[in-house]
Amino acid sequence: MRWSKPGRGLRAVRWSSLLLVVGCGVLTLVCVAAALRGRPVALVPGLVAAAIGLREVRHLRRAGRTP
Repeated sequence: MRWSKPGRGLRAVRWSSLLLVVGCGVLTLVCVAAALRGRPVALVPGLVAAAIGLREVRHLRRAGRTP
């Protein structure tokens, strides 16, 4: 049985979702660092990336609760 197959309980990993959340987190940190170095406009894409990452985490939690 493959790791990415649904119905495997806690061991099921949706790699695309994991990559999306990690990528959004990294992008958010980069944008915050750029804003701290004097580029406040960098907060706009940082906030968008954070919102997308948070939305994906909430979606995964909801999907995990349903049988």
